[in-house]
Amino acid sequence: MHQRFRTRSIAARLGIPLALFLASFIVGCGAGERTIESSVSYELPIAHRVVVETVVDLPSDQAWDELIRRLSESSFRVATLEKASRFVSIELESSSDLATSANRPARYIDCGRTTRTFSENGEIENFVYDVADSSQHRESNPLPDGFRVSDVERRVGLESRSTLYLQPEGKRRTRITVKARYEVRIEVSGNAVQMPRDSDEPIGSPEAFGPRVESIRFSTFRPGQDQRRGGLTCRATGDLEHSLIALANPAAAI
Repeated sequence: MHQRFRTRSIAARLGIPLALFLASFIVGCGAGERTIESSVSYELPIAHRVVVETVVDLPSDQAWDELIRRLSESSFRVATLEKASRFVSIELESSSDLATSANRPARYIDCGRTTRTFSENGEIENFVYDVADSSQHRESNPLPDGFRVSDVERRVGLESRSTLYLQPEGKRRTRITVKARYEVRIEVSGNAVQMPRDSDEPIGSPEAFGPRVESIRFSTFRPGQDQRRGGLTCRATGDLEHSLIALANPAAAI
């Protein structure tokens, strides 16, 4: 009874209604505790239509000469020429313009999409990105007395080797077929801090982590996965194959 009288007396002296005084007191007591949480969801890549062959209305020798001429004028890097075996090998390196600034890896490969949410004391940040694109996000993991908060940077690199095969169809036509193999490398690094649950306690110093590298290999019609259960899946978009088919036969309808 004495405590209740004292509370009423303080509220009366301040000229504040008792209910409002108590509500302010309760909020003030809970203001010193951090609330941090994060979530992540992943969408698988879609299946894309991929064109991998065309027929050129030229004898095989002429079709070969035309193909080599166009390749020499393009941005593609020719790794191997085997006229006797009628195949050309094309390399796409992570350092090339085709894979980085001019054309992102996400143009040639689809590794799905990730949606992340980070919330600190009710303030929410959303991060949505194509997995085949480089990106940044923030995430948290619970600790016994607080949270580990990480600022994460993802760098995505792509390498590919494509082979064009030329096969004579009679004396006046040539069939050209493309096969491509891919390797995507995702490098994950960043900084993490330990944040106590009690906001009056100091935050820990940032600690660098990584880089951790995930590598996924796949081909035109065979998707690839990383080693984790339920992990990332990557597949070809068909853009690289289409570009090579169009180069081999500009008149082809793709």
